[in-house]
Amino acid sequence: MSEHLNGWQQWNTDERLQALLRIDSALDTEDLELLLNTAQTDQSEDILRIECWKVLGLYSESSQHASVRNAIHGHWAQESDEEYVQIAMLEALTALGVQSEDIRMAASILQSDEYILVRAAAFSLLRSEHQLSEVREVLEQLRDDPDFGELAVKLLEEVES
Repeated sequence: MSEHLNGWQQWNTDERLQALLRIDSALDTEDLELLLNTAQTDQSEDILRIECWKVLGLYSESSQHASVRNAIHGHWAQESDEEYVQIAMLEALTALGVQSEDIRMAASILQSDEYILVRAAAFSLLRSEHQLSEVREVLEQLRDDPDFGELAVKLLEEVES
């Protein structure tokens, strides 16, 4: 365990949040597991879970991305989190580099009745990779969407020009 998180189990939420703010380098395996466990438990305060997802998105190494991505997708399918936790999860996926399964998840969210800010985070994930053909297909489907249709059209026009 890194020096930043040594003592995690004994710390209160504020101390844990301060420790997360001090992380500025890649996570080791122990830290990754600790943060994944914290992020996925509804017994942790939402603000702590949000910050864990942010750190996981920003500081996991490329060899760890699959573990983080799988945790996000698995947790999303099983749990109904607060909107701001869901947004942090989508932002973590964007930071990891968008993959096909992320695009499918974002498309599904956009077609759902999720809270508008969650849908906006899903759209932002797509926007980050709008040059990909798979994303363009989703954007085509969104042309008539009352919330995101206009933006989808602009992104499609940008790619075409």
